[in-house]
Amino acid sequence: MKINYREIIKSVEALDIRFPTSLQQDGSDAVHTDPDYSAAYVIITTESGKKGYGMTFTLGRGTNIVCTAIDTMKFLLENKSLDDIYGNFSSFWRQLTSEPQLRWLGPEKGVIHLATSAITSALFDLWGRLEKKPVWKLLTDMTPEVSY
Repeated sequence: MKINYREIIKSVEALDIRFPTSLQQDGSDAVHTDPDYSAAYVIITTESGKKGYGMTFTLGRGTNIVCTAIDTMKFLLENKSLDDIYGNFSSFWRQLTSEPQLRWLGPEKGVIHLATSAITSALFDLWGRLEKKPVWKLLTDMTPEVSY
């Protein structure tokens, strides 16, 4: 898959979306007695206005922490060329998960990985939209030999 996107990421927005499922204990179980199904929702926008959407699931309290992590990680994305990101996607993913001042919050786990999940989902959604393919097709068209 040839990557040639001169687009620049203009903005990364994190939204804290919650559903009050705890009011009637919808989705509760023996461990999670009052979950408010929630999501940290990400919108990535390019200079030309193209958008990618992603999210990561949470159970209410703490969603704001994931959104704050996403906001804190914006500097890794904003003003970056899509060529730089998609040209070596696995390397960019490692930049997200191993940023020197943030990785101590939970290398390979925790809030940084939840934030990375939402960001990565939005990047894949944007990539699929640029290629005019659903994300599943974008992924199945990739070859295992190439490090994206």
